[in-house]
Amino acid sequence: MPAYIAYLVFMVSREDVASTLVTAVGGILAVTLAVAASLLFYVFDASEPALRIPLLAVSTLVGTFIARASPLGPIAFLAGFILVLSQTLLDDVPTTESVTHAVLWLWVVVAIPASVTVLANLLTGESPVVLARKRGAQLMEQVASYIENPYSADPSRLRAQLLLLGELKNKAFLWNKQVKVFAQEDNRLLAILLEMLQIARYLPSSVSPASRRSLASELRQSRHFFLQRRGHAVDVPNNEFESTSVELDPAHAALRAAVSELLDEASGKSPAVVTDKAPPRRRQLLVEGALKNRAHARFAFKVTCAVLASYATYTLLDWPGIRTAVTTCFFVALTTFGESIHKLTLRLSGAVIGGLIAGLCIVFVLPYMTDIGQLCLLIAVVSVFCAWISTSGETIAYAGLQIAFAFFLGVMQGYGPHDDLTELRDRVVGIFVGNIWITLFFTTLWPVSVFDQAREKWSSAFTELGDLLVTKDETTIASRRADICKKISEASELNARSLFEWRFLPRGSKSDPVLPEAQHIEQITASAFVLLRLKENAALLPSDDEADTLTSQRLVALSKGTRPEPSDRGTRSTPSTLLSEARQHLNEEIDHASRAI
Repeated sequence: MPAYIAYLVFMVSREDVASTLVTAVGGILAVTLAVAASLLFYVFDASEPALRIPLLAVSTLVGTFIARASPLGPIAFLAGFILVLSQTLLDDVPTTESVTHAVLWLWVVVAIPASVTVLANLLTGESPVVLARKRGAQLMEQVASYIENPYSADPSRLRAQLLLLGELKNKAFLWNKQVKVFAQEDNRLLAILLEMLQIARYLPSSVSPASRRSLASELRQSRHFFLQRRGHAVDVPNNEFESTSVELDPAHAALRAAVSELLDEASGKSPAVVTDKAPPRRRQLLVEGALKNRAHARFAFKVTCAVLASYATYTLLDWPGIRTAVTTCFFVALTTFGESIHKLTLRLSGAVIGGLIAGLCIVFVLPYMTDIGQLCLLIAVVSVFCAWISTSGETIAYAGLQIAFAFFLGVMQGYGPHDDLTELRDRVVGIFVGNIWITLFFTTLWPVSVFDQAREKWSSAFTELGDLLVTKDETTIASRRADICKKISEASELNARSLFEWRFLPRGSKSDPVLPEAQHIEQITASAFVLLRLKENAALLPSDDEADTLTSQRLVALSKGTRPEPSDRGTRSTPSTLLSEARQHLNEEIDHASRAI
């Protein structure tokens, strides 16, 4: 299986050493469990085809359910996938001894590329500590450039990169325990950056270029102190743009306050926040409420039906070359229909492009090759192209993996030159068959629209914004703001996937809550962040709890899809301050969103 050995390098490789090591160890553990279970199943179903199908169904059902409902999801998914494929080998291998040897060698097929990839990463890869530090500095510079020039970057993409930085930071803490002393500081820095980016997206055009340069300059100073931090306070020089202008705009005042707090955090002047240490959670096999959540069981059942239908299709047609139909069912199936169709599009396009490249190489390049060095050079060139696509944005990354897989299957059919294009044809046909069954079952059995998932996240973000306006616990405000940004970012990505649903699924019933469009939601979030930031300066800008309660209730009502009460009840008697202007602007945005529904 030379093609699978080469492809597993793509599957195991990650951007940092820690992630690659965890993936490789998980893959070896998964294939070990799958091989052991396969040998056990052979005792019962090697001579009983009627028993093999129920065991295939149980293996798929349990594997996909645990993959959805357990922290061990990737290991369970890979183990279930290998277990199902190993059981289908009984149809093609004449003796049980031969199939036993094949399954045992399957362990080697996974272990060798996983081990080699880990070794290469240990020698040449970057640790998550170094990578997180470098990535953090780059993103701080990009946020500063965006504040200075709002046309310099895409704020949605920049927010997604900041959220990914949070995941990389957690890996750095696991890789090097010494950097955990900066854990709370890094969490606050990341939360402030997300808040600043959200406010800067809707900074009024009245803010002068000098003020924007002033804010960007302070942020770049924070970046300098972030790179040079020593664990103690550092003297901060005066900002040369500090007093160039005074603008009484709530968004500008809130952004300047956030930048000042970021500078204090990065320079070590901000006092340490003492948080109560929560008791360690007990590790459980399944997530909380997994057995009560019917969505997990329904998802597993739909994938099982598609896998069995694909298996029956190529078995009844006596066409084992399209076995990739089963593989397609495992790797294309996602929670929502829109995500599955998006992945289907990438899988089909990747398979066609990779098959085309492999076919051209088989016809025009391989006949002129005489040794393995030339073959390695060809594989290296195509692999670089595939890796470049697979390390790009999430929108097209999966296509790079599929191009590589189709190319490897076509060029490395064995350990010698080949001129057979049949395997390429069968692979593409198998992909089409698997996707037809996935589409059929996911649109007829409990269909889940990606737009519904996005609506739930937007509704949850609105509810949490309403809670933040009336909360008295100031120690959790920063982390909860970051959580809101994460929900909105995930909802925006899901909403973009809704375009792939075409007309297969209805866009909700009349009884479902109707939420504003994404643009209104982003504006409401930015206005709420401005109000929350100004409320923290309670000594200078006294708050109005009654007005905040009314605004909170309006946000909660909007999250439920109901029309909020009029906004002028709590704002007429409030003195004109930056805080009251920010509250009024938030209520105006709620009114705009309410009218746009």
